Amino acid sequence: MTQNRRWLVAVGGALMAGSLLATTHGLAEEPPPLKIGYVNLVKVFDGYQRTQESEGVLEQKGKQKQTELEGRVNELNKLRQGLELLNDQARTSKAREIEEKADAFQQFKTKAQRELVRERDRIASQVLDEIEQGIEEYAKANGFSVILDKRSLLYAQQAYEVTDGVLQFLNARYAGKKTPR
Repeated sequence: MTQNRRWLVAVGGALMAGSLLATTHGLAEEPPPLKIGYVNLVKVFDGYQRTQESEGVLEQKGKQKQTELEGRVNELNKLRQGLELLNDQARTSKAREIEEKADAFQQFKTKAQRELVRERDRIASQVLDEIEQGIEEYAKANGFSVILDKRSLLYAQQAYEVTDGVLQFLNARYAGKKTPR
């Protein structure tokens, strides 16, 4: 092989290798730089406007149930007060009636508590789903690769906390959903 041919083969090989590297480099794109943040999920949950409104609704329902319970307690107390004035036969009958009302009261109380707990759990689950979706939207809009919950971190610098930004984003989004369009 002549010197010119060797030179052509070497240059051609280098060009092919460079072309191959350029082609494979285009196929395997470099991932974007890693951007990490973390949120205090408890603070987000407590500060989220939907959570606060839901708690207000549940509190109102609880007060209504409490008022109804107090009415039933007063009714039972009146029945018990009148019991002493009755003769033995009437007293036995009235005592049975009072016992039935007391059982009904207890069942009502238990059922009301159970319903309120179920309602609170259902609403909390919905709110957490909304928060999770909102955090995902916030992350995408702000170029985050990862957002973690503070509770799962052993250590993180304060500079990486995005709780306030997420909370503002969620509340603005929620206010926008509530506004009639």
